[in-house]
Amino acid sequence: MWLATPRPTSVSVRAGSTALVGRDVEVSAIVKILLRRPAAVLIEGEPGMGRSRLLEELAGRREFAAGRILTGACQPMREPFPFGPVLEALRSAGDRPLGPLSPVAGVLRPLLPELAESLPPQPEPLTDPCAERHRQFRAVRELLIACGPAIVLIDDLQWADEGTRDLMRFLAAAMPAELAVVAAYRTGSPSRHGGAGIPFRTPPNVQTARVTLGPLDVEAVGKLAEELLDLPRVSAPFTAKLHESTAGIPFVVEETLRALRDAAGRLPIGEVLSDRLLESLEVPISLREAITERLEGLPEPAVRLARAAAVLAVPSEPSVIGELACLTGDALRSALLSTLDGGVLGELGGDRYGFRHPLARKAVYDTISGPERTLLHSRAIQVLAEQPVPPLTLLANHSRAAGRTEQWRHYAEAAADEAIAHGDTSRAIDLLQSVLADAGLGEDDIARLATKLSQVALRGFRPDVIETLERILEDLTDLRPSVRGTIRLSLGMLLVRTIGRLGRGRVEVEKAITELVDEPELAARGINLLAQPIDGLTPLSWHEVWMERAREVFDRIEDPELRLALLGDRISTQAHIGDGSAWTEFTELPDQGSGVAERVQLARLWCNLADAQSWAGHLTRAEKLVTEGIRRATDAGALYAAGLAQGTRVRLDWVRGNWSGLAEATEQLRDGYPDLGPIVMESSLVLGGLAAVRGEFAAAQRHLTAASVHAPEHGPIPVVLSAAGVLIRVLLATDDVDGACATADNAVSAARRKGVWVWAAGLVPAAAEAYTRAGRWSEADAVVEEFARGVDGKDSPVSRVALLAGQAILLDARGKHPAAATVFDEAAAGYEALPMPYQAIGARERAALSRLNAGRLTTGDRPAIEELAAAAEAYERLGATRDAGRCRHQLREHGAWAPSQRGRRGYGQELSPRELEVARMLSDGRTNREIADGLFLSPRTVEQHVAKVLRKLGARSRTDVARRMSTYTPAAADR
Repeated sequence: MWLATPRPTSVSVRAGSTALVGRDVEVSAIVKILLRRPAAVLIEGEPGMGRSRLLEELAGRREFAAGRILTGACQPMREPFPFGPVLEALRSAGDRPLGPLSPVAGVLRPLLPELAESLPPQPEPLTDPCAERHRQFRAVRELLIACGPAIVLIDDLQWADEGTRDLMRFLAAAMPAELAVVAAYRTGSPSRHGGAGIPFRTPPNVQTARVTLGPLDVEAVGKLAEELLDLPRVSAPFTAKLHESTAGIPFVVEETLRALRDAAGRLPIGEVLSDRLLESLEVPISLREAITERLEGLPEPAVRLARAAAVLAVPSEPSVIGELACLTGDALRSALLSTLDGGVLGELGGDRYGFRHPLARKAVYDTISGPERTLLHSRAIQVLAEQPVPPLTLLANHSRAAGRTEQWRHYAEAAADEAIAHGDTSRAIDLLQSVLADAGLGEDDIARLATKLSQVALRGFRPDVIETLERILEDLTDLRPSVRGTIRLSLGMLLVRTIGRLGRGRVEVEKAITELVDEPELAARGINLLAQPIDGLTPLSWHEVWMERAREVFDRIEDPELRLALLGDRISTQAHIGDGSAWTEFTELPDQGSGVAERVQLARLWCNLADAQSWAGHLTRAEKLVTEGIRRATDAGALYAAGLAQGTRVRLDWVRGNWSGLAEATEQLRDGYPDLGPIVMESSLVLGGLAAVRGEFAAAQRHLTAASVHAPEHGPIPVVLSAAGVLIRVLLATDDVDGACATADNAVSAARRKGVWVWAAGLVPAAAEAYTRAGRWSEADAVVEEFARGVDGKDSPVSRVALLAGQAILLDARGKHPAAATVFDEAAAGYEALPMPYQAIGARERAALSRLNAGRLTTGDRPAIEELAAAAEAYERLGATRDAGRCRHQLREHGAWAPSQRGRRGYGQELSPRELEVARMLSDGRTNREIADGLFLSPRTVEQHVAKVLRKLGARSRTDVARRMSTYTPAAADR
C-alpha cells in the first residue's frame, strides 16, 4: 500500500548489543539459581522486554566460564525441525572433551553430524517409533551428562514444536546433576500451542525460578539513553518523556534512541524531547517490521479496528473505536480480542484500549492510505462531537487532519479557552500557537488569539511565544493601541525572564504602559513589574518611583485578581529589601482564592515570598513557604512560579547543608528550564558552591560564570552577589588574590549601585578577606562599614550574622586574634541558629585558628585544638572534604594531629571513604596534583590511593574509573 507521505531514504547502522541496563535484580536472582544445580529458570515477558538480551548476558557471565554454554532458539516455522533448539544447542558441545558415553548416544549421529567423531557408532533403528524416540531422549540426556557443568539457553520457547516440548519435559523430570536450563518465553502473543503446556515441571531437588520481565523504570531508560547517544548525561525531562513515549519497553527505547541518534545532526539530542520531535521521527525499520508482522497476522475486522485506534491516537473505549471502524456487538468483541492477542493493542486501564507507545501507533497509522485517513478523521469528528462532553482538543486535531480548516480553528480556540480555565497552561499555549501559525487568519482573529496567548503565556515560560508575539507586533501595524499594549506588555514580561534580555524587556514594558492609557488595569501590571528591583543594576531609587506609582493605582483597581497580584508583589518586594512589615501583611491575607486566577496570584506570592525570606535568612520560614508554594503553583497551573520556587528549593538545600543528591537534582532543574534566566542562574550558583567545597575549582568557576557573576546587569542581584562571594573564596583558595580582589571590586560596585545591602550577606565577608589579604585596608573597612549601615534596622538575620563575620575577619587580619575569636564565635552561633551549617563550621574553624595564632590554647575548658578537630569532623559529615583536609593540615602544622584511637575498619575490596573521595575526583578528570591539593594530601599518598582505587574497581585505566563509578554502590557505613 502506498503511504500518504513517502519516507526519505535513510541508513540505520546497528553496532552490536547495548549494555544490559535496568535488570540487575533479575540477573542477580538468576545467577544465584544457576549456581545451584540442577536448575531450571523460565524467563517470560511481552515482546520487546529483552528476553533474548538477558539470555545473551547470562551466556557471558564469568561465573559460568568454566562450564559449557549451549544456546538454541525456536523458530516460528510452519513445519519446524524436530528437537530443533535442543539440537542447535548441542552442536557446540564438542568444543572440549566429553565424558564417557554409552552406545545409546550413537542414535544422535545423524542428528548431530558435528559431533560424529565424539559419538559411539549409530545403533540399528528400532521398529517402534515411540521406543526410538525414547532412545533419542535418553541419548540427549546422556550427552548432557557427558558435557559436565553446562547451561542450556533456549529462546522463544513459545514456538517450540511438540517434540521439543516433550524432550524438555523428559529432561525436566530427571535433570542431570550438573545441568541448568534457562528458557525464554514470549507472553502477550499467540504461540504454537496457545500458550499452554510450558515444559517446566520439575522434581523438588531442582532449583527453579520464573522471572517475568516488565518495562524499564525511568532511571534505567536514562542510563540506556546515555549509552546509546554516547552522552555523559541526559536531562531529566528528556528521560521522563522518553520513558512515557516508549512505555519503558527496552526494544522500543533502543529503536527510538537509534532514530534520534540517526537524526542527531538536526535535533537537540539529550536535552528536550517534545511530542513534535517524536512525531517527526521515522518509525525505525525493525520496529515497523515487527508491528507490520503482527498486523498482517490479524483478521480484516481486527485490522480495521487497529487502524481506527491509530487514527483516534488516544486510549479510547471499545464502543468509540468500534463505531469508527464500523464494528459492533460480537464482531467488535472478536476484533478487539484479536488485536489484544496479537500484541497490537493493549488494555490501558479504565476500559480503554490503545497502543502501548506512540511509535507503534505511528507504524499502524502509516499503513493507512491518504483518502482513508481523511475519511476516518472526518468520521472521528462525528463520533467525538456526539459525546456528552466533547473532547475539544481531539476534535481540533481530527479537524486539522481531515483538512477542515475553519472547523479546526474553532475547536482549537475553544480547547485553548477550556485549558486556560482549567489551569492547563502548556496545552493552551500549544493550541494558540498552532492556530496563530496559520497563514489564513484575519487581523481581528490574530489580535484576539494573540491577546489570549500573551496573557496565558505569563503563567509559564516558553521562548517560542516570544518569537510569536514579536512577529505579530512587527507584521500588524494597525492594531489598536490597547491590543498592541496588551501584547507588548506580555512580551516585555517574558523578555525580562530571559537570559540577557532584561534591559530590552523593561523597555518594552515602559512602551506598553504608554499604549495602555485606556486600560489602566493592564497598565498597572506593567507598573508593578517595573517596581520590582531584584534583577539588574538599575538602582533601587528608580524602582521606588514605580513602587509609588503602583501604590497610587492600587486604590483605583477593582479587579480582585489584579489587586491580589499587586498586593502580593508589593509584599514580596518589601520583604526582599528587608522591610519587616511585609511578613505581618502577608499573615493577614486570605488563604484561598475564589477562582483559578486568584489561586495563581496566591501561589505566586507564596513562591516569591519564599525566595525573599530565604535571602533574608528566615530559612525555616522559607522552607515552609516554598513547599506550600510549589503545591499551590502546580495545582493552579502557575508553571513559571513553580519553576522559580524549585530554584529557591535547591538553594535552600544548599545553604542548609542538605547536600546528598543535591548536585543531580540541581542539574535536572537547570536542564528542565534551559532558557529561563532566574532558574539557570540560581541553579548555577548552587552547582558552583557544591563544586567549590569539593575542590573542583574549574567547574566552580564555570558554574559561577553562568550565574552571571561577571555580568551583574543581566542577573538577579542576590544571586550575583552570592556567586561573587563563592568565587572570591575559590580564587583565594588557589592564591589568586588579585583575581579575588577584582571579583570583589566588581561585586561591591554592583551592590553599591543597586543600593540593597541585605543581598550582600554572602559577599561582604569574602570581599573583606580578599581586601585584607591584598593589604587593601581602606577598601576592607569601607565595605564592612557600608554593609553595616545598609542593613541597619533591616529584617535580615543573615545580614546581622554576616556583619559579625566581616568584622571578625578585619580583627583577625590586624592581629587582634583574641577579639576576632570571640566575634567568630558569635558569628558561628548566629549561623547555627539560621541554620547555615557550612558557614557555621567555617566560623568555628576561624575562631579556633585565631586562638591558636594568639597562643591561647583554650576557650573556657575546651582546647582550641579540639575545636579545630571538631570542625574537621563536622566538615567531613557535611561532605566538605576539602575543608576537612584543610583543618587537618592546620592541625599537623600545629603539631596536634594524631591518628584516630578508634582503630581502622578493614574495607577489603570495598573502597574506603578516602579512596571513594579519590575515585570521585578521578571520575571528574582530576590529576594527582589536583587531588592532592583538593584533599591536602601529599602526591605520594594520592598515588597510593589511586593504585588501590584502580585495583578495587577492576579499572584498566584512570578514564575507566568514571564508567565503573557510575554503578558503584558504597558500603552503607560510608554513604
